[in-house]
Amino acid sequence: MDFFGYQQQARRYSALLVVLFALAVLALVLAINALVGWLLVLGDIRYDYQRLADVPPAVYGWTSAATLALIGAGTLRRMWQLGEGGPVVARLAGARWVPPDTTDPARRRLLNVAEEMAVASGLAMPRIYVMDDEPGVNAFAAGHGPRDAVVAVTRGCLERLDRDQLQGVVAHEFSHLLHGDGPLNIRLLGLLHGITAPGALGMWLVRSAVSPGIRRGEQARVFPPQLLAGLALAAVGYLGVLLARLIRAAVSRQREHLADAAGVQFTRNPRGLAGALRRIREEAGGASLRTAQAEAFSHMLFATASRSWLNRLLATHPPLDVRIGRIYPLFARSPVSAPQSAPPVPEPVPAQAPAAEPRAVPADALAGLVGHTDVAGLGYAAALLDAIPASLRQATRSADAAGALLGGLLAAPGLDAAEFERRLGSAAAPFAQQYGQAARRLGPRARLPLIDLALPVLQAQPAAWQADLLHALHTLAGDAPDTWPVLALLRHHLAPAGSRRGSAGAAEADLRQVLRTLADCAGGGGDDAYAAACGKLDLPAIPVAAERAAFEAALQRLALAPLAQRLALLGAGAVAVGHDGVVEVDELETLRLIGAALDCPLPPLAGASP
Repeated sequence: MDFFGYQQQARRYSALLVVLFALAVLALVLAINALVGWLLVLGDIRYDYQRLADVPPAVYGWTSAATLALIGAGTLRRMWQLGEGGPVVARLAGARWVPPDTTDPARRRLLNVAEEMAVASGLAMPRIYVMDDEPGVNAFAAGHGPRDAVVAVTRGCLERLDRDQLQGVVAHEFSHLLHGDGPLNIRLLGLLHGITAPGALGMWLVRSAVSPGIRRGEQARVFPPQLLAGLALAAVGYLGVLLARLIRAAVSRQREHLADAAGVQFTRNPRGLAGALRRIREEAGGASLRTAQAEAFSHMLFATASRSWLNRLLATHPPLDVRIGRIYPLFARSPVSAPQSAPPVPEPVPAQAPAAEPRAVPADALAGLVGHTDVAGLGYAAALLDAIPASLRQATRSADAAGALLGGLLAAPGLDAAEFERRLGSAAAPFAQQYGQAARRLGPRARLPLIDLALPVLQAQPAAWQADLLHALHTLAGDAPDTWPVLALLRHHLAPAGSRRGSAGAAEADLRQVLRTLADCAGGGGDDAYAAACGKLDLPAIPVAAERAAFEAALQRLALAPLAQRLALLGAGAVAVGHDGVVEVDELETLRLIGAALDCPLPPLAGASP
């Protein structure tokens, strides 16, 4: 299935989630109405109701309204809580952010694995978290989009998996982000929290019906009506728990098979992912989690956290034997190796170094590459990262140094030291010039990887700090068109989410602005390339002047346009940069930057035919 197919399927599952949620709410409303009616029939001696039908309709009306209000309040509260996306989910799970400058060997290895995958897929580097209190082998991915995406793994993954197995787990989670499961998982968290709210209220009533004095050895005071109501509501509310589990299973089960397949395609190593699954199956503790949120997060975990019969019956994941058999059938019958701690060092030597000279590919070859992970492989990504000097890699792990690196990379030629000092401060100015020279020597291939490596530490800074950095970078860059896509991508990831506005469809003026910029950046571009790209979208090639502010605003709006229109725009962009018959590396990297700003990642130019 291609990128478009995965994303469309994720949207269909979102629609299914809404339908199932509505049916679950209806079932709960009917069940609680039946409970209230039954209590009145049994206990109201004043009116002597004989049947549920004798209870006044107003009672059922108020009961329905109260139930809907309770479910709605629970859902809205959790959705508001999850508004910040992945980082909030990670904190709820008890995970801690792994800073890019960590010196812990196990965490450094985890970051290296994630960085290689981000470069190999073109996906923006998510923030990485570790659940330090969880010895089981598990992981999850969450986020509304690349701006707030996170991947979290347990301490057990770091201690009990070797590098290939860890790579398989992280690749599985990356595929969830790539294929649109992050927003779906967050919607599940929010909606299903509302369904379980009646049961939670019932348990609260039960606990509060017994006075706290019993815990201090005093005589307990019990409030029978409240206790009875709490027990009855908790019993009926358990229906909400069962319905929530059924919905999780219906929505997420098939997505896990797809993520397994994509993870194997990603790494080209089925033994890694199958080995991680088998370690879960055969070792004590498996994928179990201690956190109280394990049930709520069950649909987004790498593996089922509980082995109880009920979880097997309503499992959100296929059985481990089935998953292993699909990934690597012979592996399930191979001898079991003894558990071992994953060696933190040394990192594997890259299989090959990136090509030193620019390579060219036919423009038509780019059309199907969006979201495609079938590239030359992680060896190319490892080699590309290995080619980046240690000083630049270290600069991406500190906020101030990363800002200086981006300032030097984007600075207009001939900019004097005084301007660097004025915009970045006296401490960062000398480093900005040094970093910029080193980054430009690497060529255009390293531009997007450096940005991706810097994003996690930049996104962790306060919004005001990010705004100041964006302003400084815009000032340093001047009006060079080749810097516009970089600035647009940084704004996409660092500007407040509320400032991003989109529409139901892509405006023709926005499409023309992007295509005009791409044509101007192309080596053999110009008016003919612009006209050919407009023709690809059946747009009249109306003359338009490329402007940085207009280009950034256009990309900002287009990022929220329907996926099909964004993919069509990238196809037309490929026509613009390949109008002369080939796409050079710098032209492809410009197109990749625009694709990243549109949340349509393009892989690097590895393994493409000249």
